[in-house]
Amino acid sequence: MSALPSEHLAYLELLHRLQSRGVRSALTGSFALRLLMDALGGEPVPDCDLLLEPSADNLQRWAALLVEDGWALAVWNEPVGVPLDLETLRGKYYVRASKGPLVLDGTYEHDTLETGALVSGARMHQGLPVMDLDTLLALKRERGTPRDLEQVARVEHWRREHRER
Repeated sequence: MSALPSEHLAYLELLHRLQSRGVRSALTGSFALRLLMDALGGEPVPDCDLLLEPSADNLQRWAALLVEDGWALAVWNEPVGVPLDLETLRGKYYVRASKGPLVLDGTYEHDTLETGALVSGARMHQGLPVMDLDTLLALKRERGTPRDLEQVARVEHWRREHRER
């Protein structure tokens, strides 16, 4: 696997710390793809996406650890503090955490997927729970941005190449 950019190492450090402190989550999005395979080698990943097991204690633990580490939390560009007001989070889908150039989106609800089941079904990769690759690719297809579709095509090409070996 090709070397990760330096900012990605900061994400990895944070993700391992969250994991060690009992935050139940699954890595998803472009950063997950980048860790799983070299298909996106060298491509910058603008943020880190996590699916969070949606229980109140898990969400509060995640938010508290981030704030303790100097991250700012926001929901739809409105700052939020800890403890999170879970009632106001309903229907908002995710909390965005930022620290300098780093952005971490913690998704706790989804319109078509059960986040708790996806977290439970995550596979460990490099010591971190990562969403199932086929589900990840399906989400990127469903979202359908040009960047997402390009990533899906690159991953599928990578898979074909590696199956032939």
